[in-house]
Amino acid sequence: MDPLTILAALGPLAVDLGKSLIGRFIQTDNYKPVNVDEYVKMRQLDLDMFKAMNDAGGTNPSYPWVEAAVRLMRPCIALLVIGTWAYLQATGQATESLDSFAAAIGFYLFADRTLFHLRKKTP
Repeated sequence: MDPLTILAALGPLAVDLGKSLIGRFIQTDNYKPVNVDEYVKMRQLDLDMFKAMNDAGGTNPSYPWVEAAVRLMRPCIALLVIGTWAYLQATGQATESLDSFAAAIGFYLFADRTLFHLRKKTP
């Protein structure tokens, strides 16, 4: 197996492990709000951060069809790469570089979301 494929598969797990180790051993002081007003301010900051992340790269004033095309680029490219990979596998013309690229996109589509949902369910 290609080292780049292994790195693409295990990279997010290593990052998550590093974050949890840093959180456990270095960042030991967790601030807890003492009243409702502080809690509301903290949640408002979280909400503002999520709004900024959601609006990033997609809030430029343009026509609605341009906005839709920009947001559909990633899924279309992923379908194109996976479709090309499947065709070349079926015809026996596969290359190792395309296998690695398709593996990275497959991880992006499935394993990253699975890791996100598993992390969300654990306390």
